[in-house]
Amino acid sequence: MKPGVKTLIGGAVIFIIGAAIIPLAIVLPLLLAKNHDTRFKVPGIQKVTINKPGKYYLWNNYQTVYQGHTYNRSEKVPDGYDIKITDANGAPLTLESDGSITITENGASKDEIGYVDITSPGLVTIQVSGGTEERIFSFSQSDLFKIVGRIFAGAGVAVLFGFTGIGIMVWGIVKLTNSGK
Repeated sequence: MKPGVKTLIGGAVIFIIGAAIIPLAIVLPLLLAKNHDTRFKVPGIQKVTINKPGKYYLWNNYQTVYQGHTYNRSEKVPDGYDIKITDANGAPLTLESDGSITITENGASKDEIGYVDITSPGLVTIQVSGGTEERIFSFSQSDLFKIVGRIFAGAGVAVLFGFTGIGIMVWGIVKLTNSGK
């Protein structure tokens, strides 16, 4: 085998790893990840076990299927609902109103109602009363920053592998060209 062929092939393999395999290794787990929302019908009471402190979001699942029933409601929660969230000791948690996030996936859509900061693990109670129609709410910790972090880290590693592969392939081509002289 001519000098440089192994280098060229090695560079191509590294480039393929960076251009295809690393992005797939990052995107597939994100696409296949299960949603950890606790969904429930309101008005009503829902208890949620919190395993780790953090910011937890209350969502209005305005377009969804829940327990075999289809729900197609307005994106915004109408007036008349009273929402109370308490920690494991019964102390009220402040629901910070924030409707800045809307998520649509697999034909279902949800709009953020707000969030609470939970400082210690335990049982949280969400009580929703009032309102004139049944709606589906959900409660979950956001994975947005983790997802964005994985995407940027993966893109950085993919670019590094891609440029390294291109550099090695160029070096292999130079070695091949010089071996013919």
